[in-house]
Amino acid sequence: MPRKERKERVPVKVYDLGSLEGSRLDFGREELWERLDAPLAALAVRLPVYLVSEEQMDRLYPPERRRFFREDWLRERLRRMRERDVEDEEPFAPLWDLDQVDGEAWGRWAVVVAAGLYLRQLDPGKKGDVPRLAAREPDLEGLAAFGAEEGPAILLCPERILAWAGRAGVPEELALDKVYYHELGHALMDTVGLLPDPYREPWGRVVEESLANLVAFRRFRGREALWAAALIREQPPEYRGYAALSTHLFPFHQGLPPLPFWHPFFREVWEDYLRWLRRRGFPLRYSPLLLLPTPQDPGELNLLTWREAKRLGLWQNPEAARAWGAFARLLLEEAVGA
Repeated sequence: MPRKERKERVPVKVYDLGSLEGSRLDFGREELWERLDAPLAALAVRLPVYLVSEEQMDRLYPPERRRFFREDWLRERLRRMRERDVEDEEPFAPLWDLDQVDGEAWGRWAVVVAAGLYLRQLDPGKKGDVPRLAAREPDLEGLAAFGAEEGPAILLCPERILAWAGRAGVPEELALDKVYYHELGHALMDTVGLLPDPYREPWGRVVEESLANLVAFRRFRGREALWAAALIREQPPEYRGYAALSTHLFPFHQGLPPLPFWHPFFREVWEDYLRWLRRRGFPLRYSPLLLLPTPQDPGELNLLTWREAKRLGLWQNPEAARAWGAFARLLLEEAVGA
């Protein structure tokens, strides 16, 4: 069945800008859409999807996002930090110098990172290069729509999605669904606007990518959830903390006094923050739920907390940044089994 007929089954705009494998992605399947809840469905009917070649994706992918933790260094650093008491002002700061920006790392991770991309705004200069980077003749309708597109929008690279599915040994359609849901998750958390973007902080990248994978993972059940986990396992460490985001590891409901199972770094940042609140008379606009993550998430609490911290710019507060950094460290420990 031609791709155009499949697109018309649902009110979602999907355009092919010149991908070799675009015709293999079926956006008319009921399974793809029936997993969406109301917030994601509202985004799906609003955000256009552009299918792009690998060269087009590499051109449009922001350079500042091409950075990854080296897993061997990360695991060793986390181990050493656990074995000693760190009393620095920023005890988790040494982790971030493992952030890598190089062509070798990009070549290794592009298939499982740049298979999809959510952009709030498209770079006008880069947009002009898209037609010449097509792997085949693009759809004229797609080119016209993209030429007028300012964003936000979702880009999907069918070649990389299918290659990733083959590497992980999962069904191709499920790989498409997981990548698409992940990008919808980024759209759900996009409230930055004119404020600085915490994604540019290494800890912000860890939190955001793990949360986006949590959004994607929670769309699946049973065997499909196992396949989604297999896909995520192929990604860099900063994407793999999704499991820790909803695991009840800490007795948060019992309060903040020192407890044997309370992670020392988490206790420290919360106690620091509460002291800071007391010095300021505990103003409501600085509610902890707006600023800080919780290690016991009953559902989507951490996602809502992160989105609100971004929307109000509250993550820029030093105490809040310290808490989110400590939280990111917990996610990395889960990701690498440290």
